[in-house]
Amino acid sequence: MKTKQILAAVGLISGVMGSHSALAGTIDVTYAGSSNFGGGAVGYHSGSIAPSPSGTGLTGVLIGGDSFTTANHTYDFSATGQFNTWCVDIYHWLVGGNVTYTVATGAELATSLSTLRPGTPDGAMRVSQLGQLANQVYSLVDTKDESAAFQLAVWAITYGDLDGGRYVINTTNGGFRVGAGTASSTYGVLADTWLQNLGTTGYTGNYKLTYLNDGTLNNTQDMVVFTVAPPKLSTVPEPAALALFGLGLAGLGFSRRKFASQAR
Repeated sequence: MKTKQILAAVGLISGVMGSHSALAGTIDVTYAGSSNFGGGAVGYHSGSIAPSPSGTGLTGVLIGGDSFTTANHTYDFSATGQFNTWCVDIYHWLVGGNVTYTVATGAELATSLSTLRPGTPDGAMRVSQLGQLANQVYSLVDTKDESAAFQLAVWAITYGDLDGGRYVINTTNGGFRVGAGTASSTYGVLADTWLQNLGTTGYTGNYKLTYLNDGTLNNTQDMVVFTVAPPKLSTVPEPAALALFGLGLAGLGFSRRKFASQAR
């Protein structure tokens, strides 16, 4: 059998089977204000958190998700040109205007969190729990209170210490704490309720996490994006893939018979 014919057939089969591979790279985005769930920006709540870029003491911040726009529609989360993001970096301020992010995975976020928050739970567990939070409540988030609550819950999971086996929104947590007004606010109480129920309530959706980071520059906040996860690929190849796979095998068989005939 001729080597070129083998490589061509294998290349065809590999191309079909690998057509669902994820894209990777960078994305240029523009900050567009607070999170937008389709009806316009919902706004931010004013609160206080610690730590922050200002140090270990409580600092006033705007709390809620952010909206980014982009001309890059390559990624599933950026297909419409607008998407919401959630901060996973409390040590830098978010830079407005244009920013270039590296598009990374949950595994890379886990490595980053394990460095920033060594010990238990590790970064991999924190990332898993971020996914759990999204699966349970993200489809319900579309108001100012819910946006702020979701951001607080994300911060608590990424930086907070466990208290009685769960993350909490309160004024005393050693890893991530808030001011008294933030803790007692409507959104603070909602975030704490979500965290209390983490892992004990049913899923309302199935979401995947994409990590946006600016690498070693550290001149803006790292973010995460939650998007509806595509159905898991079955171990049984799709009909189209099967058909092309069959064509590839048939081509190999034909080539082999032709070569055998010529060799007689």
